Amino acid sequence: MSTPQPCHVVYCEGWEGEPGRVVGVLDATTARGRDAAGTQYAVLVRDAAGAPLVLLEIAWAHGHCGVWLFDAAGARRTHHRYTRQEDGGLALTYSRRWADPSSEEAASGRVPLLRSVEVLGGNWSVYREDFAGGGHTSSHQWLEEDLAALTTLPAPGFGRWEELVALHPGLSDAGVQLRDADAVPDRDAVPAPWAPPGPLAPLGVDGLFRPGRRYRGARDRRPGTVEVHDAGTLVLPTGRVLLRNPQGLGFAGPEQALTVPLPVGEHPVRVSVLRQTGPDGESAVVAGLRVDVADLVGVPVDAWEMALRPGESLEELREGRFHGVDVDRDSGLVGVCDAACLPHLVEVLTDPDTHPDLVIGYTPREREALADRERELREAAQAFLDAPGTVTGQEFAEAISPSLEQELEFRQSVYVLSRLAHGIVHTEDPGPARFAEPGERARDAGPWTRTLSEPVTGGNLVTAFVGDGVSTCPVWLGRAADGRVAALLVDTLAVDRPAQC
Repeated sequence: MSTPQPCHVVYCEGWEGEPGRVVGVLDATTARGRDAAGTQYAVLVRDAAGAPLVLLEIAWAHGHCGVWLFDAAGARRTHHRYTRQEDGGLALTYSRRWADPSSEEAASGRVPLLRSVEVLGGNWSVYREDFAGGGHTSSHQWLEEDLAALTTLPAPGFGRWEELVALHPGLSDAGVQLRDADAVPDRDAVPAPWAPPGPLAPLGVDGLFRPGRRYRGARDRRPGTVEVHDAGTLVLPTGRVLLRNPQGLGFAGPEQALTVPLPVGEHPVRVSVLRQTGPDGESAVVAGLRVDVADLVGVPVDAWEMALRPGESLEELREGRFHGVDVDRDSGLVGVCDAACLPHLVEVLTDPDTHPDLVIGYTPREREALADRERELREAAQAFLDAPGTVTGQEFAEAISPSLEQELEFRQSVYVLSRLAHGIVHTEDPGPARFAEPGERARDAGPWTRTLSEPVTGGNLVTAFVGDGVSTCPVWLGRAADGRVAALLVDTLAVDRPAQC
């Protein structure tokens, strides 16, 4: 018979994935009291050397018990979610397993980055597999054998964690011998880095705007570093904030403004970007757009809450859902303005000839493409001037437009190409074309944002590129310790943050 492995138990608020550490150490008496009251707490089980093995997240008032399993590198790769039943047992409701995003198999798409299972009842379930690059598959099927054996467990009494700890594959055979670790409780209270099931919670929102903070991308799980960039100013004549897909501003009304206003005035805007590196080079994904109330810049946000419009409530939301702002499918943009500006903005935004330049501008990806295009044109034009002929002419024509290539047999086309080549080689890039008024009021406020002033009310529209493939973003209101609104934040959900289980 195998000798039980000695393991140490640390009671705490939870686990912070990046940089990987315990948050808010509790003494056993406090944790026991929370267990009896149903209040959330966490249990970290680690080996004798201090390596994390299992993390339990418990909130009996919500009937919740989450089980995280760590791999040999100390990363959480498996999560099982159990719900306490009326008979006192635990029933498996969800299971998720992540592959190592740095592995060749996951990066190439041969294995899924994330495999999720929702247990519907009677071992009938929904399997979903998410792959690198954004593809996914889903199917309804019977639970596979490995999970079918874990569907029901007895709910543990406080301190009796052995059966849940045995879910770790390295501990299932030998068993464990648990004892409380010699951990000193933290004197200052810290917020828990997780939340029990319910509407989406603003977990880790503050960290999105802390430069240098490390996160993984929510879609590809690649690590990255937070950058924070100034992005202009939002001018609010009345403080009634309207968030909208810019393409749909013409269908919006002032009654759709947020129920909680921001102070009247000019408020600084910032963009959070997660800068990632990988085999394909460097990339950046927008993590959030934040408006800080001018008079409270530098005042810490004490608590975040979901921003709501008239008629919306948290009670109507299902688990993990949220009210938020729709993102333009084609451009990846969201817009924010004062509701008083709406009638005057609609007048100029309904013109399809000027609308794109006013609110879209050029995204970072488009700017890179324009720079590549300019380089290609210059190289092809110079090659044609150095050695005019059919081959160089065809290459130059192709660089300008594929349709011109078919016309090279005409002497006039060669003459046109010569004139174009001289113009490209001997002039500077004039930059993207701009429209006349009201386009003169539209300005890039940074690589990811653009502003359009509205002279009638004195306000403006700020549009931000939040990413391709993003459909809806939650919006959070941040309050200072005295209850005043200090910030508004559009969350793209692009980074992997603390878990809401």
